[in-house]
Amino acid sequence: MSTVRLSQKLCWLAAMLLMSLVLLAWIPWDSTAKPESSPTGGPASAGKPPLKRGVRHPATAFAPFLDIVPGQDGTELYISAGGVGELEGTVFVNIGIGPGHDKRSWTMAYSDTVRSYIATATGFTPGMDDYGPMSITTTQGLNTGIVDFKRAYVPASTIQTIQSVDGNLELALVSTDTIAFDTYIVVVPGYAPPGSPPVGHRLIGASYSVRAAAALTTTNRPMSLRMYYSDATLAGADPHALAIFAWDAFNRRWCSLGGRLFYDQHYLSAVTSRFTTYALMAVPLWRDDFDDFSGLGEFHNVTLGLQDGHPELLILSPAATTGTAVSRPITPTGGIATWGSLVFTATADPPTTTLTVDVLSPDGSAVLTDVVSGASLASLDPAQYPALKLRVNLSSAVVGETPALDEWRLTWEVEEHRVYLPAVWR
Repeated sequence: MSTVRLSQKLCWLAAMLLMSLVLLAWIPWDSTAKPESSPTGGPASAGKPPLKRGVRHPATAFAPFLDIVPGQDGTELYISAGGVGELEGTVFVNIGIGPGHDKRSWTMAYSDTVRSYIATATGFTPGMDDYGPMSITTTQGLNTGIVDFKRAYVPASTIQTIQSVDGNLELALVSTDTIAFDTYIVVVPGYAPPGSPPVGHRLIGASYSVRAAAALTTTNRPMSLRMYYSDATLAGADPHALAIFAWDAFNRRWCSLGGRLFYDQHYLSAVTSRFTTYALMAVPLWRDDFDDFSGLGEFHNVTLGLQDGHPELLILSPAATTGTAVSRPITPTGGIATWGSLVFTATADPPTTTLTVDVLSPDGSAVLTDVVSGASLASLDPAQYPALKLRVNLSSAVVGETPALDEWRLTWEVEEHRVYLPAVWR
């Protein structure tokens, strides 16, 4: 009899232990946990929320695409997390609201229509900015880690700059007629992009969802978009091989906005009129528009000339009749398959002024001389030439007259790595 009772008692203890583990798995938010901070690549900004962290993923991370649309009345956020399919268990979105970032959780429902988990978070104060931490967890132990969202209140006809909490994205409304009514704009870094980057492209940092209330997708006037990078997010990429991309949700593809490089300030700037998802990417194209000398490794008797009031031309120095400039080594990252083409825009008036462009090896030896714009470099073996330099030669028979190089660009093809899985027939 005692043996039976002992067995029953052991079974009861095991059942209680199992129930405790199940209850712990259902807790969607640890109210005593304090988010850790991590350095970011963006600039500090007076009057902005503190730049605290980027995306942090624990060991059990999963990475949905995050999209947040603010309610027009200023009290709600409509949250969508997609790209992970329908999961087992219950999914929660956890948000810190208000000045003290009081932690609240909402159950997310899976929508077969949009193939995303959706929820409406309430309790926000209208007519003011708000920001705070956000995470998504499940009863199966999955956890996205924490990102910080920024909800900006945008009164009608105002000039305003909206910055992500981590400082890596800035959106400036530079005209009073950009948005004609009071609204809200939310900026949040994603756990994952809405779609894979194009072949040969690589994300630099996170992608950022930028959405406005009242189903507003396009502004009346263009906005100025800045996206910042750091040495850590570059991961070896050349800043002259970066571009800003916007997500086209209708066609499900990334569209390049290009962008002007501000090398010393570590950001690219582009013009946009849309509220969508933006990302900074490394691309298989190196370019120099001569806004500064950052793309040159050496130069003699040349300077920057003005075009439309900005330094955008490489020209001869005053009193010089010959000059040269050599680019920094152009080294593709990600595995080069073939070199592409060399394209440049120049002006010259032979025989008074002349301009030629050469292709050099990294040690400065001439590989191709007097190359025409648009020439293919596919004949150059990447194994022999894993990096290249460009050289421009300027000359003038008359002091004070000069040829000009407006820009030059070098492209390449990246190796595609494909994984072939065995077919399974049933």
